[in-house]
Parts: sequence; structure tokens; C-alpha cells
Amino acid sequence: MLDVSLHAGYEEGPFFYVTGRHEGTNHFIDEAQEFLGLSDDLVKDLTEWDDEYQSYYNPDVPQDSGFPSVEVKRAWVERGRKLAPRIKQESSKDITVHYQANGSIERGDCVF
Repeated sequence: MLDVSLHAGYEEGPFFYVTGRHEGTNHFIDEAQEFLGLSDDLVKDLTEWDDEYQSYYNPDVPQDSGFPSVEVKRAWVERGRKLAPRIKQESSKDITVHYQANGSIERGDCVF
């Protein structure tokens, strides 16, 4: 079984998994689509979710990056919580999905 984490980070792919080379790395959505066998509809929703997160990055003052409000963050986290089980359901591989949002959910707390 392959462990997949959905964990958004600024300027990096939101998927983390170990490939056959035994190297864990972040993967962008298009890479994960091909490797995991995800539908175009799910990829569209994941891209919108990740694009929103990336839009809050301030490259000039990185420490000022972040959600504009608690409510916006909460809504974004919940959207991701609905996307994670879809990854598990759609993948052509035998996987476990750990949803971590932007690190605000501990690994193992939200598993599908």
C-alpha cells in the first residue's frame, strides 16, 4: 500500500509520496494525476484548492503569507477534507491518503 499525503505548501506540489526509488518527494498535481490515475474533474478541484493557497503567498515578505481570515482558512481546510477521500476513491493504486491541509492537521489525524 502506498502512503500519500495531501499537504499544501507554498511553491511546492501538494502531494507527498515515495516512488519506486524509495525517495519521498513533493509532487505537483499533474504528476499525481498521471501516477495515481486521477480524473480531470478531481484535478480541476485540487488545482483550484491549491491555487487558492498559493494566492496567499507573499514572496516579498514570506512571513506575512497566510489566509486573510480564520473563516477563509476554515473553509479552505474543509474543501481539502472533501478532496482527500476522492483521491483514495479514484486512484487506480492501492493507497492510503493522509490529509494534512497546510500542516494544520497532524499526520495520522485525518486518514482515508
